[in-house]
Amino acid sequence: MKIPAPQTCPRITVVTPSFNQGQFLEETILSVLNQNYPNLQYIVVDGNSTDQSADILDRYADQISIVVREPDDGQSDAIGKGLALADGEWFNWINSDDLLTPGTLSELGRKAKPSIDLYTFDVSVFGTGTVGYTMNNRNLSAKAMLRCDRYSFSQPGLWFRTRFVHDCGGIDRSLNYGFDWDLLVRYLAAHPSVYYSKSVGAGFRLHDQSKTVLEYGKEDEQENRFLRESIIIRDKLESLLRPKLANASRLGRLREPWNDYLVESLDRVDASPIGTACKILKKSMQSPHVRLSPRTFGSVARLLSRYVRPRPVHPTEK
Repeated sequence: MKIPAPQTCPRITVVTPSFNQGQFLEETILSVLNQNYPNLQYIVVDGNSTDQSADILDRYADQISIVVREPDDGQSDAIGKGLALADGEWFNWINSDDLLTPGTLSELGRKAKPSIDLYTFDVSVFGTGTVGYTMNNRNLSAKAMLRCDRYSFSQPGLWFRTRFVHDCGGIDRSLNYGFDWDLLVRYLAAHPSVYYSKSVGAGFRLHDQSKTVLEYGKEDEQENRFLRESIIIRDKLESLLRPKLANASRLGRLREPWNDYLVESLDRVDASPIGTACKILKKSMQSPHVRLSPRTFGSVARLLSRYVRPRPVHPTEK
């Protein structure tokens, strides 16, 4: 892939927060360095790892722009330290167990126009318990995320303008699980212009010690740290954001139990798709303001797609 000349390439900052993930760290570093992007600032912030991470950082220190090695207060604190050192026009963090896809920085450098606030890629998911699938970063807006109209987003595929990250308050270092969601909502509330690339720009790794795997399936708010922190984040955002977005967040609180019901309905592979879809629509009418949402109609559409079968081909048509 042709890479623009350095003088025409926007400066891009990539931050990797690192702590005791030496089994993945080298692959992560190489996925960034092998982009061969000519105007890259690469910052690795390591919280004084006690595994092989130190040896790996020594090996690549002369190819990394800045290596910080000191204790920190967790992932968000490490990313915040990197952000404070960032001098790129564009910014993102790639965790020490994730990967950049070849050509990602080149595409960002070539296609990111001045009118774009957020440049997004799709993200492939791999590792523990996966058979390989892609998370699509689509239809992102502060309102949709606060109302719980979005199923998900994948942070490794999101590229922010660095000065806008600072303008909206940066990384909230007091958060440990939902700081990416918190940042994205605040960012989109002020800078809503999003470009959706059709490319896969990163790989998100699931493994036994990843936060997603450790917390997945914990339905009790007292046990699931993502759920506990989402309440804290909503409390904060509802006091910061303009009234329309604050009201969207309050509606999102009401929708969260309903959305859990939708997920459970989709997971019931033994149930009748038509029957389940009818049940969802009937229940939604009991509280249409809360339950009639894009996620509801999306769930019904997915169920109906399971029912549809290809039309049998008549022998004379072969």
